Amino acid sequence: MNPPGTLGDRVALLARTRPDDPAFTALRYRGAACSPHTLSYARLHGAASALARRLCAESQVGDRVAILCEQGLDYVIAFLACLYSGRVAVPLPQVTGARSTERIDSALADAGPRLLLVSAADSVTADALAGHASAILSPDPDAHAERPDIETTDLAYLQYTSGSTKSPAGVRITHGNLIAGLTQLHAAVPVGDRPIVTWLPFFHDMGLVLGLSLPLFRGVHGVTLSPQDFVKRPIRWPRACSDYRAGITASPNFGLSLVVSGTSEQERAGLDLSGLDAILNGAEHVRADALNDFTHTFTPHGFRHRAHTPGYGLAEATLAVTIADLEADPVTRRFDRTALNAGEAVPADTGITLVACGFPVGQRVAVVDPERRVELPEGAVGEIWVSGPNVGAGYHGNPSASADTFGAVLTGDDGHWLRTGDLGFRHETGLYVTGRRKDLIVVDGRNHYPADIEATAVAAGAHLRAGYLTAFGHDDGVRESLVIVAELHNADEAADAAAIAVCVRSAVADVHAVMPESVVMVAPGAIPRTSSGKVRRADCRALFDAGRLPALATAGKRPLAAPD
Repeated sequence: MNPPGTLGDRVALLARTRPDDPAFTALRYRGAACSPHTLSYARLHGAASALARRLCAESQVGDRVAILCEQGLDYVIAFLACLYSGRVAVPLPQVTGARSTERIDSALADAGPRLLLVSAADSVTADALAGHASAILSPDPDAHAERPDIETTDLAYLQYTSGSTKSPAGVRITHGNLIAGLTQLHAAVPVGDRPIVTWLPFFHDMGLVLGLSLPLFRGVHGVTLSPQDFVKRPIRWPRACSDYRAGITASPNFGLSLVVSGTSEQERAGLDLSGLDAILNGAEHVRADALNDFTHTFTPHGFRHRAHTPGYGLAEATLAVTIADLEADPVTRRFDRTALNAGEAVPADTGITLVACGFPVGQRVAVVDPERRVELPEGAVGEIWVSGPNVGAGYHGNPSASADTFGAVLTGDDGHWLRTGDLGFRHETGLYVTGRRKDLIVVDGRNHYPADIEATAVAAGAHLRAGYLTAFGHDDGVRESLVIVAELHNADEAADAAAIAVCVRSAVADVHAVMPESVVMVAPGAIPRTSSGKVRRADCRALFDAGRLPALATAGKRPLAAPD
């Protein structure tokens, strides 16, 4: 398939050649009942074109337009309308009654949108954010109009990363970047013409590129359910994959774990996942036990272990950087913990278990000594750098950070590289990611990776779950020490919190030869998270430093008392 000039060109072609084929289906739930709502390519193209005309009447080419629609057809129409009209989309979550608008407010203040796109029935978002733009518009699935021409070098959207709410970073993604990323993704995961089913939020880079854009680029049926509907009843995701005979789906580890722990054998009865060729797994550290648990649970329903497809990517690279071999089982290896902490990957019979994240897809990837800016040999741990047509055009409104992150120069190479900030190494089975450079914990001169410590803590505490705890370094001005914060599975376990904390502290000391300064047990939901569900380690550290963690029990030194 020859790549189109833009994603909009691809959708317009499909609207002409396959007008009545289903383009996108949004699933809505009420209890056990599911109501699908579908748009054909012709109706999707017409609705996006009509909204694009309204955007043209209310704004100028290059203006930012924030998308805060509900997950589903409105979001697809709104994103395409921005691409069609030459406006720069800013994908964000809608406001809910229970959600703080702090991160949304920060992103809107940084982006400075001219318009907001909000679903017609969503008065909560419209009322909460009305002051951020000159007008609020809503998609109309029944409207139609023509569209202008767009160049591949034009800016398509700003992808806000899921980092600190205080300093939002909007990655500038051009139409050319998006097409390059989709072309690479299609080459790495060519599973035919079956639907792509996801629950990933469209405002997140993985949901936007894989869940929304890839079905349209591939010309296959896209099916989405909202993250909220998935979390309420996790069986809805595998049921949708089974009902629509999905070829591709995707989820971070916590989604795999949730669908294992949150579904019953009775709910899983009748599932057929034999058509599923790939569950793309990224957005957080890929864990072997999450893959194995999912396989054990769903093998009776036709799932094949090789469908697990680990990958590595980031918003700055328009999602995918490396993807594992689709025809092989996921590769896991053990590496000596002491050697890895010293910067060298040495295979061993015991130690850290890591999952290979595959090989580069249509781009160059190097593991680099960031101080000397030289590429390191296989087996050496360094910062992961990326160069390719999928790499974005910098950060919105921040030329200094753009130059530092997107303009890195590698000794002996004439090109510019993206510094990812992630640490990893190359081994015979591809790229292994060990953690974030800024999150590395250094105690008494020894390096420790948070994910490795977190895995030990989960194994030690029967009431703890992966993805619901975090490890970080705490600097008291004299030395750095290790802190672990963990959520209980439910509030009924509060009486056991002290014993769990002691058990975790002892296990980490035994395995890693470092005694945590504090193991803090908190109630369910107390650990800060990004909009995509990942733990915000830096924000949790800040709460600990300020003495504002709502501790149920602590083993070791107690958190500082909150200032008056």
